[in-house]
Amino acid sequence: MHRICAALLLLLLSVPAFTQNFGRTANGELALYALQKCFPDKASAVSFIENDWTITAGGETFFWAGGRLLPGNEKDNIDSYAPHFFGVYPEKPLLPSTYPPQYIEILRSRGSNESRLDRKDNHRAFQSILYGGLERREIEALLVRIDFLGEKVSVHRNIAGAVKRIDEEIRKWDGAKTFIASIKSIGGYNWREIAGTQRMSYHSWGLAIDIQPKRLGGKAIYWQWERARTHDWMLVPLESRWNPPDPVIKAFEQEGFIWGGKWPLYDNMHFEYRPELHEFTRLLAAVPDKDPAGDAANGIPRQDLHHIAPDFLLK
Repeated sequence: MHRICAALLLLLLSVPAFTQNFGRTANGELALYALQKCFPDKASAVSFIENDWTITAGGETFFWAGGRLLPGNEKDNIDSYAPHFFGVYPEKPLLPSTYPPQYIEILRSRGSNESRLDRKDNHRAFQSILYGGLERREIEALLVRIDFLGEKVSVHRNIAGAVKRIDEEIRKWDGAKTFIASIKSIGGYNWREIAGTQRMSYHSWGLAIDIQPKRLGGKAIYWQWERARTHDWMLVPLESRWNPPDPVIKAFEQEGFIWGGKWPLYDNMHFEYRPELHEFTRLLAAVPDKDPAGDAANGIPRQDLHHIAPDFLLK
């Protein structure tokens, strides 16, 4: 895995179009401070212990461990877990026309059934502290059913207020009625694995929402569906993909959600609650670029670098 990350880093840093959004590196300290800022009631005390960044949550110390967020008794067991999806959230989707041949092949390989099934799952102890459990019965006890854009949707109670505000914000938009009328279905909580993998979806925690339109008009919406009919599914132009209107995307992002249309393995109907990615992106932008082997300004050391590309590729 480390060799793969190193190879991707060298590749992406050599391509200017990719260094803007995906060629950055995730710093463990900044990532954990982002979590602390977004979940102050659950996470605290970011420290550098035993040559790694750590954060305290639920009375337990978690080690960054290359993005894996492992408790102390697992901190050296990094080969058993995949890193959490954690990195820079881009302002705009990358243009497929800028993908270099090597990157296209990486996407094709990472999108294969074998690659996705082989990928290890995340360690979920930290997430269980943030959201109240790991088992289905625990999560279902924390769900609430709310009205959202004319549909009944089940979501985690922690984000119910945010989803209601998104609804209110979208309805202020002049095109709201037309957009709402175009919706076929809205999905929230769904206890399931990510399609084609052995890893749990954010829908399983009631932290994701899918908006499907009644008509696609021949446009792509989800990379796996498109892969079944298009060899170069990753090169489908942005204008040939169904996109929620910009006011809808912005309403979600303002409340801490990210949009799956910005992933190279695109899922344009999908939004998931990840406020820490917005905060991490803001923190990283505030740190001047320097040699990764050195220290950044303001006393923030760039230690324990973890390249973000694999997490975006494998979502």
